[in-house]
Amino acid sequence: MFILLALCCHNASGQAIDNDASGSFSQFLSEIEHQEEFQSSLSKQLAKKSDEGSTVTAAEELPLGELAKSEQAEEPSDDSDMLTLADVVASLYRSYPEITRIRQESRVADGQLLSAYGAYDTKLDAHSLSEPTGFYRNYRQGIGVARQTWWGGYLAAGYRIGRGSFQPWYKERQTDEAGEFKLGFSKPLLRGRAIDAQRVAVFQASLARQAAQPLVRKTILDSSLDAAAIYWQWVAAGAVLRAQTELLDLAEERGEQFKVGVDAGKFAEIDLILNQQLIAERRAKRLETEQKYRETSFKLSLFLRDENGQPMLPDDRWIPKHFPLIERPDLNSFASDYAAAISRRPETELIRFALRQTELDSQLARNDMLPQFDFVAEASQDIGPPATKSDDKSEFELVIGFQSEIPIQRRKARGKIQSTSAKIVQLNEKLRLVQDKIGAELRTAHNALVLSQQVVEQADISLRAATKTLELYRFAFERGKADLIYLNLVETKANETKIKLVESQRAWFVALAEMQYALGLDPLDQAMMVAELPPNEREGF
Repeated sequence: MFILLALCCHNASGQAIDNDASGSFSQFLSEIEHQEEFQSSLSKQLAKKSDEGSTVTAAEELPLGELAKSEQAEEPSDDSDMLTLADVVASLYRSYPEITRIRQESRVADGQLLSAYGAYDTKLDAHSLSEPTGFYRNYRQGIGVARQTWWGGYLAAGYRIGRGSFQPWYKERQTDEAGEFKLGFSKPLLRGRAIDAQRVAVFQASLARQAAQPLVRKTILDSSLDAAAIYWQWVAAGAVLRAQTELLDLAEERGEQFKVGVDAGKFAEIDLILNQQLIAERRAKRLETEQKYRETSFKLSLFLRDENGQPMLPDDRWIPKHFPLIERPDLNSFASDYAAAISRRPETELIRFALRQTELDSQLARNDMLPQFDFVAEASQDIGPPATKSDDKSEFELVIGFQSEIPIQRRKARGKIQSTSAKIVQLNEKLRLVQDKIGAELRTAHNALVLSQQVVEQADISLRAATKTLELYRFAFERGKADLIYLNLVETKANETKIKLVESQRAWFVALAEMQYALGLDPLDQAMMVAELPPNEREGF
């Protein structure tokens, strides 16, 4: 049995939600330009947060050591002030530069398609040639239009006039006094009839335009997975910083008590010195933790952006105090999850588009193996008074026939067939490998999700036991039954257990994001469902 996440199937109230999120995903991509209401709402939410926060400037950060005090002094009024994963992903959809860059691929493809159709543009041709000196003096002018037809031939029509005296071997340049009208037509019968280079260019450009959308989806999936990992790392770093701050506060508070006790003669001075050592060690550990927290804040600002698209450093007051509630996922078969992932994941679509483009090159190469054999026709009619006494140009003239050409070795076509056939094999193997990787990603994410939940449960049990042990040791210490060294060890162990619980919850939500990525689900829909989960009120968090 395999999983299909409860978050993918049910909302917070338990109502069914369509598993196939690719529809809404595609709809978002196709209508992103028109979602003014969504962007306006998002801008208001981020503007509300930016009034309290800032863009990434060092001058506006809290000084080191002041984070915990600011959190205690300014507790958020409600959960709406917390930065959720949905806020980050929505900001990423709107302003992340990599996604904005990839969205331009559709315009690039449109330009390439328009350029490919340029091969069928109607061409205007004109000339004016004069030979004003010499024994044969003549003047020739002409104008015409021509265009290539979709089926490989061409059609041309024009008018020309030639006056003066012409060399006997150039008599075809001469026309009657009012000029000549001409119509030409060519039609391939073998090579170039079923397909030609111009049509291949149009087909491939059209495929490139269709491939732009899955390319955007792939970029959104990749960027959203990175954003989710950084977001949960940021939440965990904030929780660890609070835990280290609480541990430091205990030592500082105890230090004040020891100082009063030493002055009153109730405690030995060695206890005061040992506690001062503990304060220094815990303060150094807290500073290291704060450094990591700031680092994750800077990384998160790459994905969290203001209405102008500039990185926005998350405010310390936005950090959630609790992870969302972890729920046991529903189970489903691997086969159904795998089939759904293959149908949603854009990587397979992109390879299939590349495969179809290569197949077009192969078809063109096989067509080039055929001999060129074209039907040609040309009709002309001179008008006006005859230019010569023999009046040999006034009759309607028609030329019809065939033209043929073929390279004897045909090495160009044979080489192209060989290379395209090898490329098709390569792409098929690449497609097979990508499908295998998707299956491995599903299994890996499933394994991580199930086991990380068990780790969370065991870490929770361990924390409860460590908290109970700490309470007993504190009771004994207050009555002189335990010394400071043992109390410090127990406090440190309890703090480490609390941090392990934080890390296990972070690992579960990262595994959840990886599972959603492996299934190819819409990151924004999934992030919004995660944001709707109630907070996990575990002990100490």
